[in-house]
Amino acid sequence: MRTHTSSRRGQALIMIVLSCLVIFGAVGLVVDLGWARFRKQAAQAAAESAALAAAASAASTSCTPSCAGTIGCQAATACPTSISTPPSNNLLAGCLYASANGFKASGHQNVTIAANVTAPPSVPNVTVPYWVSVSVSETIPQLFSAVFGNTYLSSGAHVTAAVLPSTSSGGCIYVLAPSGSSVTNSGSALLQSGCGIYIDSSSSSAVLMSGSATIKTTGTAKTNIVGNWLASGGATITPAPNLGISPQADPFASMPAPTVGSCTYTSPVVITTNTTLSQGTYCGGIITSGTETITMNPGLYIIKSGITESGSPTFNGTGVTLYFNTGGITGSGTGGFNLSAPTTGTYQGVVLFEDRSDSSGITLSGSTGTQVSGLVYMPKGNLTYSGDSGTSGVVSTLVVNAITFSGSSYIQQAATTAYGGGSGSCPVALIE
Repeated sequence: MRTHTSSRRGQALIMIVLSCLVIFGAVGLVVDLGWARFRKQAAQAAAESAALAAAASAASTSCTPSCAGTIGCQAATACPTSISTPPSNNLLAGCLYASANGFKASGHQNVTIAANVTAPPSVPNVTVPYWVSVSVSETIPQLFSAVFGNTYLSSGAHVTAAVLPSTSSGGCIYVLAPSGSSVTNSGSALLQSGCGIYIDSSSSSAVLMSGSATIKTTGTAKTNIVGNWLASGGATITPAPNLGISPQADPFASMPAPTVGSCTYTSPVVITTNTTLSQGTYCGGIITSGTETITMNPGLYIIKSGITESGSPTFNGTGVTLYFNTGGITGSGTGGFNLSAPTTGTYQGVVLFEDRSDSSGITLSGSTGTQVSGLVYMPKGNLTYSGDSGTSGVVSTLVVNAITFSGSSYIQQAATTAYGGGSGSCPVALIE
């Protein structure tokens, strides 16, 4: 009997050992498959971020990018193992995004990127202005599955992002205040944009209108409000605005502020006669009186203490950027500003820039036809815009904390800057 019992016990031990081998093998297979799935998801995320970043970088220059300069076009090419910062073109920017997500073209990994303005070869019957395809692959060493001869497993992802045809002329007006009546339009004021208006205030009276005031967008552009609008006396928004949208981020948050160096003028520059100014640092600000004409030579003007007006001066300048380090434009005058931004350089397309910590505000006025062409950027400042900008319209983008309009102001086309034209200019999306 003892011999028979011992025999049974030996058989049970063998069965337990064999069962453990099967169980451990199954657990190992599950671990390997789970890890492979995780790595495939990581590859997908890296490919998507790289393609979208490269396409968005191209879209920031134009809704119809061309294969030149900082816009790359190429057949599928492996990303370089080392990339300078900032990258010299949009495709290298995509490679940086893939690297930031853990994938490089080295070792067991490979990242290739292709782009062109022709029809994307892997997405038939689709026509887009520009596309970027990214392929990410990886050879994953196996752990438990290697026992069965599966030493490596290949995984990866392939995606295509594209700059889509523009549905409007661009997002021309961004009002960033998160609360309160951030847009005020009164009297017979007309604010017309062919580009689009984005208002971040969640207030039920984010836009406050009265009298016969009108906010109008043309083409496919719309007025977009996080909260709602309130009007009286026949004031209207046409066509009807989009309500309840998500707040829009500052589209020029990456634009650096100028470095403020030593003073070119320490004391206030007081202007009482027709005067020509040149670029420099005006540490005491600029003070005007009378009806003088101030001609501004091309260049960057760094202004502390702002511009103080009295009387009706007129500022004329081509290729100028006014940077208000402190202060804005204030006073009792009705001066006119006829200014256009530089067409090249760091501040290409930027005509007025109020420091991000400055809430002084700027008033642009003048019954003779104020024309400010370029980006007016004052994310903490309030803009008062009055006078008649002319029926021909101006090329301008406004990024302001809040805005008060009077008179007739037309903004027909978004300004093009060295930092893009804002998120509303042309959409970017994955198409594969």
